[in-house]
This record gives sequence, structure tokens and C-alpha cells, in this order.
Amino acid sequence: MISQVEVKYLNQNNYSLKWKSAKSVAIYLLPRPDEEVSEFLTETKANHAEFKITKYYRPYFLLKDEDNQIIYTNRVLPLQGSNNFRDLGGYIGANGKRVKWGKLFRSDHLHRLTEHDKKVLDGIGIKTVIDYRSKDEYQSQPNQTWSTLQQTVHLVPEAQRAVLAAKAGSTKEKVRQLVQREVDKNVKFDNSGKTMIDQGKDFVRLDENKKIYRKMLTVVLDEKNIPLDQHCRGGKDRTGYGVALILYLLDVNMDTILEDYMLTKTLRIQRNKRRMAQYANETSDQNVLDYLFSMLDTRSEYLEASFAEMINISGSIDSYLKNELKISKNDVEKLRNMYLE
Repeated sequence: MISQVEVKYLNQNNYSLKWKSAKSVAIYLLPRPDEEVSEFLTETKANHAEFKITKYYRPYFLLKDEDNQIIYTNRVLPLQGSNNFRDLGGYIGANGKRVKWGKLFRSDHLHRLTEHDKKVLDGIGIKTVIDYRSKDEYQSQPNQTWSTLQQTVHLVPEAQRAVLAAKAGSTKEKVRQLVQREVDKNVKFDNSGKTMIDQGKDFVRLDENKKIYRKMLTVVLDEKNIPLDQHCRGGKDRTGYGVALILYLLDVNMDTILEDYMLTKTLRIQRNKRRMAQYANETSDQNVLDYLFSMLDTRSEYLEASFAEMINISGSIDSYLKNELKISKNDVEKLRNMYLE
């Protein structure tokens, strides 16, 4: 039986596949996960293979042995103008079913997409974008568009800390706002991450945010909106919370939800190093620099704080989703029917 499949984009249209199976595995190339097999690639007992694929911007691979078959692709899209664009497919949810590939995506902002990137998104057929950024954010860095895009839904949570953490303005202005405590008068400059932990709680406890994320789920539950992408500035906090809600409702286990959240840390290492070097040019106060890093960083406790606050408010995560976000059993059933296979 095939298990533990991993697909990675290497470079220049080269893909690496790894899996576990005691038997011979046949591999086929698909243009989309729900379309007919395009072509036979190989059959092997080696548990790994590499291919150069130029036929499709976003290839999918069907792995098949005599016991089962699995469709898989690379989770992180190799885009030129986005460093955190990911497919939520392949995760195991309710009743052992997997999240469908090519339906739900998460990303950072789409302001720097190249013509190549637009072709990739056209190939996927993404119809809807949920943009969590504030008006100032999306007006200063408007998203690029592509031919299959039908709508952008602006849902703006109350998230001053997240906005500052991902602020698109000048580095000097961001440091000035922090030092003068314009966002948080009681902030303590250290590396504790308390500011982002409080932000995680705010996603859960503020009434306006409950409305925003309920609206997000309404968009996700409408089949005419998919495939869809949701994003903020960096794809970490506002997006991370929204994605975690969806994965939890699909019954993806908590360890996997946190792993998905933490993938942002890996994908943004170089970007964060560059940003910290810029901050170091604006201030020599190590406490301020530590605090700035804690805002850029991706830490599991930031998302864990959101789920803990649900339990604090309602006694359990499920009770919170039912009573505060008004998620019904029918909603959950529909979501799972739409996105699991």
C-alpha cells in the first residue's frame, strides 16, 4: 500500500517524488486532480523518482499499486512573486479521507505576481481570492489579477498587531510606531511573543472577528467560489487562523494543523533575515529588535493561543464554533463533502 508520499519542486520544472510501498508503483501525469490521466510516466519499485515536467505549469501525479492509489503534488507552488503560496490538499481529514488538491489555497499577498505566476494560477483555475488586508494595505500593494479570477472578497479582521507585523510601509516608520507605542501603549519590548499571542486571542474573542471569519466560511461553503485562495500580507497570522478553522472543521488533526501553520516559518526564513537587517539599520536597541523578530516569526504558540481562547470562552473548540461562529452540523457536513475525498 502506498503511503507517506512527498512531492517536491526542485528547479527548472524538475520534480522529486518519494513514497513508501512494498510493491511496484506505476506513476501517471495528470493536468488536474479531477481530470483523466494524461500519460504514463514509469513503473518502479524504487520508492523514489524524478521527472522533468514541461507540459503543465501545475502537474499532479497519480501513484498506483495493486492495493491503492494516491494523487499528489507539491504543496508549495514555485511562484516567482510569492514565497508562501500553498495548496491545502493531501492532508488526512474525517474518516481517513484526504483534503482535495487544487481547491483550497493559502498565500502571502499577490502584489508581485509575474506573468509566469499568473499562468500557473490560470492553470489551476483559481476563481476567488479572500483578502484579509486592511484598505491601506491593499491600496498600497494591490493584487495582480489573472483570467480565471472572478472576485476578490475583502474581509478585514480587527488585527492591528498583525497589520503592524506585516506592515508594507517603510521600515523607519514601522520602528517609529513601535518605539513610540502607537499600536500598543503597554507593549514590553522583548522576544516573548506576547503581542502575537494576544493577537491570536483577539481573532477568537472580538465580536467583529467572529463575524469576519464566519463570512470567510460562508465564502468557502459556496461551490461556485472554488478553487479559492485566502491571504493577508505575509500569509501568517490572519490567514493562518482562517486556514486553521477550515482544517479543524475538516477534522484534520491538530498536529497537522500546526505543521501547516509552521511551514510559513520555513518559507520565510530568508525574507525575515532581510527584514531584520533593515530593522538593524534603524535601531540598535536589542530589545526592540527582539520584539520585531517575535512579530515576524512564526511560532506554534501563536495559533495555539487561538484554540486555547476558544476553550476558555466556550469550554471546547467545537462549542465555540457552534455557539460563537454559528457553524451548524449541516455546514460541517457540506464542507467535508466539498473538500474531502
